[in-house]
Amino acid sequence: MARARKETPFRSGLVPALVRFVRAHGGDAELLVRRFGLPAGVEAHADTPITAVDFGRLLEAAAGELDDPFLSLRLPAELEPRGYGLGELAVRASPTVREALQRMVRYAPLENGGFVLALEERGDAVAFTCRVAGHPRGLGRHAHEYVLASVLTHARTLTGLPVVPRAVWFIHARPRLVDAAHRFFGTEELDFGRADNGLLFDAAWMETQLTTADPRLLVTAEQLADSALRARAPAEDFTATVAARIEEALGSGAGAEDIAARLHMSKRTLQRRLEEGGLSFQELVDRVRAEKARALVRDEHLALADVAFRLGFSDVSSFSRSFRRWTGVSPGRYRLLKQPESFTP
Repeated sequence: MARARKETPFRSGLVPALVRFVRAHGGDAELLVRRFGLPAGVEAHADTPITAVDFGRLLEAAAGELDDPFLSLRLPAELEPRGYGLGELAVRASPTVREALQRMVRYAPLENGGFVLALEERGDAVAFTCRVAGHPRGLGRHAHEYVLASVLTHARTLTGLPVVPRAVWFIHARPRLVDAAHRFFGTEELDFGRADNGLLFDAAWMETQLTTADPRLLVTAEQLADSALRARAPAEDFTATVAARIEEALGSGAGAEDIAARLHMSKRTLQRRLEEGGLSFQELVDRVRAEKARALVRDEHLALADVAFRLGFSDVSSFSRSFRRWTGVSPGRYRLLKQPESFTP
């Protein structure tokens, strides 16, 4: 039987805010406190520690208590945390949507524990994606909806505009009811069962000014947030080092033992140190392959068979299946990003 991975909690102001919200709307807040082992008097706290898995379960339990299957779409606008985290302060003080999203990605480790965010240019569109380190299947529908709803709610609130993404996609399977999600996101382009959660925005909209922009606050918030990030650097540096060794060895099909030997450690030590950062070795290989694949597929001088070989796949069909899981489209179609009007995720 595989040993369960021990997750490191992160401090979240959303937890006490959510417990207060459930109580205010007639739900059994004490039941949530007992079920998730929250500290006594949690509602008066500015934040409290919780693991990523329990965060997803807490959202699901709150939705059940209030009999609202789409509670996570409402919460970003209705929750009232007692204060802003350093990352959120930097986001709110940013001058444009693009810079706000870039800082949201950069400071995600400070705000959301194992959540891994990314911003990617896709022709005349920009994709904002989210996954959870160590959890390839994510944390469940409520957590996925909450994260994307939070990004979109911030975009709408901080610009004062009715922002509508081109498309939205989720890791979880298609739920029985999707009407509320269509209404909230404002698009019919919803997809499910993907490798990550994401929003696709028009690139032109990225330069929209934020009404909360504050240059002086931004300087201070970034200095404090960067200092907090540096305190987390050792685990992140190790993951980056392993990722670089994996990329060097992709074509040879080197496994965990080979990579560990190159780093002068045992396979067990390699896996333990990666797990401390929230990733398994295979998940890191998959991430490196996905990032490298996007770059190689864009090179029209490379045949897809060559791309598959460089990434360590035995044939094009297995590579194509993985690429579709990563991006939602085939490698051939992804190349059409050079004519972005033909692309729909």
